[in-house]
Amino acid sequence: MYKVIGVDEAGKGPVLGSLFIGFSIINLAGGLKELNEYQEKLKELGVTDSKKLSSKKRNSLYHQLKDMMDMKYAQLTPIVIDENKQIGGDLMELEISAIIKVLEQEKPNCVIIDALTANPDKFKLEIEKRLKFECTVIAENKADLKYEMVGAASIIAKELREQELAQIHQNVGVDVGSGYPGDKKTREFVKLKGKDKELRFLFRTSWKTYQEITSKSLLDY
Repeated sequence: MYKVIGVDEAGKGPVLGSLFIGFSIINLAGGLKELNEYQEKLKELGVTDSKKLSSKKRNSLYHQLKDMMDMKYAQLTPIVIDENKQIGGDLMELEISAIIKVLEQEKPNCVIIDALTANPDKFKLEIEKRLKFECTVIAENKADLKYEMVGAASIIAKELREQELAQIHQNVGVDVGSGYPGDKKTREFVKLKGKDKELRFLFRTSWKTYQEITSKSLLDY
């Protein structure tokens, strides 16, 4: 069997909620030559970059994909992101470590990743350098539009993030919006509850946006 994994993320920029990395996983009996055929099936379903899909379509595809492939995800919570920043860590480094951890568990023959930087060749080399097994690495910008396997990973990551936001909404009884700094509902929620110590785990308190809205830095806690 030839194992292929698509990788993409959702939620890098929000001030509220986690960053999710989605992994779409398939095993091809006929090897790599079957990948194009499989991706064509995904394309016929409408699989593409999750940002191009309505929430209803994305949710529908997510449930269809669950029957077609294995799924994994890595979740970088606000606390993990903040603690990493406190020690001078880089968010991309945190993401790469999470990606490598899952790839080492799965040991695919081929991985296709939406590159996290504007220099995909450098990013590809960084992934290859850290893997302890032989694997073909394809890393490109906008890979979620070029490869349906990455589009599927994009859908997984985005759907899981939306599920988290829906859970937050349910738990706090307030529409918290998308979690992004430019969202009025999100900003209002940060302003209203950003200083609440019981809810601190929801916010990326190391984000400049959080500090601007609450006028309080992480050191004040």
